[in-house]
Amino acid sequence: MASRHSYEWWRPDALLPALIIVGPYYFNKLIYLYFPSYPLFVATDYACRTFSLAFLYLLLRGKPTSLPIPWRLAMPSTKELLKALIGTIILIGSNVVGMTLIRYLNTHSWRLTRFPLPANSVLQYFDGTVGMVFVGLSEEAIFRFYLINLLLLRGMSLTMTIVISTLIFAGIHWSYGAGAMVFATLAGLVLSIIFVSARNLTAPIIAHAAFDAFFFAGGVAFLWRLA
Repeated sequence: MASRHSYEWWRPDALLPALIIVGPYYFNKLIYLYFPSYPLFVATDYACRTFSLAFLYLLLRGKPTSLPIPWRLAMPSTKELLKALIGTIILIGSNVVGMTLIRYLNTHSWRLTRFPLPANSVLQYFDGTVGMVFVGLSEEAIFRFYLINLLLLRGMSLTMTIVISTLIFAGIHWSYGAGAMVFATLAGLVLSIIFVSARNLTAPIIAHAAFDAFFFAGGVAFLWRLA
């Protein structure tokens, strides 16, 4: 009996993404240590994701071995890459078109913190490349693989699963303001559709990381000024 309990607690297919995929995301956050509002950033962003991961893992670990969408982090096919590309274009285009509204909502809402940018150029380059991949890996593992599987295991329909997981994903962006939550709703919807259609976590990770890298490199702001 003790052996069975131990296996459930250390369930391999749930623990692997938690340690290997999500772990580096939190390590990457240490480069923001000297950011003036780092404690508030950690409390609202870093801690929120830690709680989400722990909560979802504890709920998922005791479920049947066969998950509705198995863990798959494989080289994407041409079709999966196309889905990631289309998703990235949709995210970039909608962010450019909605930039004025997003900024207005953020300015006139409860915005508590901002995503920091390292002052050191080397760290800034690291965060804009490798760091964006870490963010894509972690958030897709938590809010697509974990959350969508959990909702499906609870008997929820695929449509409702996508809706609920999207709203929860939007909700964890609350500290950045109402505009950030509105855009995160669209992003969560796009990334969820990519994940459930490709059934390969690599596809939404590519779309997520590519958009974030483009956004934090100033690409969205540049296109917005041209529009």
